Amino acid sequence: MSENREIVLVNMPFAQLCWPNLGLGMLAAGVKKRGLPCRTLYLNFRLAEHLGYETYQWIADNYAFTLGGERLFAEVCFGKLPTDHRAYYKEVLRPSDPEFSWEEYQDYIQLFPRIARFMDGAFAAYPWKRAAVVGFATTFQQTLASVTLAKRIKKGFPNTVIVFGGAACEDVMGMELLRQFPEIDYVFLGEADETFPELAEAILQGRTPPALPGVVSRRDLCDVPRASVTQVDERPAQPAANPKQFSASVALGQSALVNDLNVLPYPDFDDYFATLRRSRLRREFVPMLFFEMSRGCWWGEKHHCAFCGLNGQSLRFRSKSPQRVIDELRHLVTRYDLPRGCAADNILDFRYFNSLLPELEESGLEFRFACELKTNLKRSQIEQLLRAGLRTAQLGIETFDSEVLKHLNKGVRGYQNLQTLKWFAEARIGADWNILYGFPWETAETYRRLTRLIKKITHFPAPLGVGRARMDRFSPFFEHPEQYGMKNPRASRAFRHAFPFPQEVLDRLAYYYEFDADWESQLELAKPFVERIRRWQEGYLGGDLTMHWKSQDNLVIFDTRNRRTREHRLRGFEADLYLLCDAAQTPHTLVRFASEHSVTVNDLKALLRQWIRDDLMIRWDGRFLSLAVWTQEQSPLFQAGYDKSGELFDL
Repeated sequence: MSENREIVLVNMPFAQLCWPNLGLGMLAAGVKKRGLPCRTLYLNFRLAEHLGYETYQWIADNYAFTLGGERLFAEVCFGKLPTDHRAYYKEVLRPSDPEFSWEEYQDYIQLFPRIARFMDGAFAAYPWKRAAVVGFATTFQQTLASVTLAKRIKKGFPNTVIVFGGAACEDVMGMELLRQFPEIDYVFLGEADETFPELAEAILQGRTPPALPGVVSRRDLCDVPRASVTQVDERPAQPAANPKQFSASVALGQSALVNDLNVLPYPDFDDYFATLRRSRLRREFVPMLFFEMSRGCWWGEKHHCAFCGLNGQSLRFRSKSPQRVIDELRHLVTRYDLPRGCAADNILDFRYFNSLLPELEESGLEFRFACELKTNLKRSQIEQLLRAGLRTAQLGIETFDSEVLKHLNKGVRGYQNLQTLKWFAEARIGADWNILYGFPWETAETYRRLTRLIKKITHFPAPLGVGRARMDRFSPFFEHPEQYGMKNPRASRAFRHAFPFPQEVLDRLAYYYEFDADWESQLELAKPFVERIRRWQEGYLGGDLTMHWKSQDNLVIFDTRNRRTREHRLRGFEADLYLLCDAAQTPHTLVRFASEHSVTVNDLKALLRQWIRDDLMIRWDGRFLSLAVWTQEQSPLFQAGYDKSGELFDL
């Protein structure tokens, strides 16, 4: 083994600052498990310190889909910008946000001279001659920042092996990165938990790395015909064998999926927390752990959501055992003295309701977490999640229109999205969700119904984002555009403003795509709906709709929505009926309930109509859903999610 040489992993801008890079943490742990020296450089902190925390987060959060972070590094990477500033503003930023002014854009332009100074500091931050292998993570606007540093390292130390991996390298995207940037020696096209330590060990020991599934070298690229390269993303992913059993016969482009997540080491975040302790930004944000309970998507394996490109070729669902999850969380909480974290999972394993969640609740582990959830939840399941430590939920809502949800293969209906959002509003924890529009099945009536609906639910958490439906690589939209009336799919126009390559190259590099469609003219119909959503987000449509028991038989509903105050009092059957509709009920159920209380169908209809007129209830998908939420004092959901310390955790 080469003396004093080590494996170096690099986390470049614009990765999030508030948590460690989970992928690099897993690779560091895998390398160290083999007894190899490894360190992780969180150089994203250096740029944040250089620009200021708020400016860094502004780019990381607001320019993600317009590739503003990539464009910032294009000038130092290629010597000049692919396009001028006015073209980028006109073609990319204004269509994305019509309210983004030219004056505001100047704040962005002024950042360009500071990037070169950052790169000088990043290159000087480590003695690169010590690095046998340098591995770059490329996920959140990290590609050109990583390429720029890789160029400097390769120029100064040509024998250092440069490796790229991450979401931006999956499948054909990684192949094209390898082709366009000669500084890169190897690209990992998918999961690398088992293959990266194998490659790193071989290089440190001076051996030629074996052929590894999903790992492509520059030599492989020269040997593979162009036709084979362009078909990489058509091959199914293959489970990983024992690392010692990899064979050169494995076909190019097949990624090594880890079958059993329980055998993976705990992630190593030592270097992240060491960087955080030294950083002057350490008081600017609340750090969190980043952990995973599963990979892939159990729903997507059966019914791939039409717009979703997450997981790429690793859609196959795998989850850790409940005991492994608890042991891992206990290790991380103890080692880093941090009782909060965010799950990387794209979907919660539904079996955890009968295993992990009750065990986590009984474990005594004081841990608060955020995770992504499917919205076909019961109130009792949300309460169980809260008792287990959930404090922020990312909900896969997208729309409330059931016809659109059906075409999207979401596996839920609009009323389920509404009642789940209502219950999280009652719990008063973070509930993040997005609303999308511009699907081929939407009509003028769709937007009118949704616009009327928003007026009634402004006491629910507003969506985090609102945007037009997009075509992402690996999604059914991307794989079968003709089925959805999508024509001429091509890389998002933002890519040509960051990468100076021909369109066919951009098409292979891009994850975000755009398209033409005959039904795009309908987007004009969505404007009033989008404007209503934006007013909701900005707080102009706020107010509360709460209920509480004033006495044993006196349910009081207090309504301050839409800048008016009203009070409603329900007793006896009326109160019982309203509470029955806390979960959406069919007319048949309500008629039976009324009959049991000797109430006629006509009286039932009159009562329901009155509540709907008063915006206390909605009828959606043929079901009746009450809209009021319990006050904090009388809400089991709020009590389940409230920490005695007074902390309400919200990402």
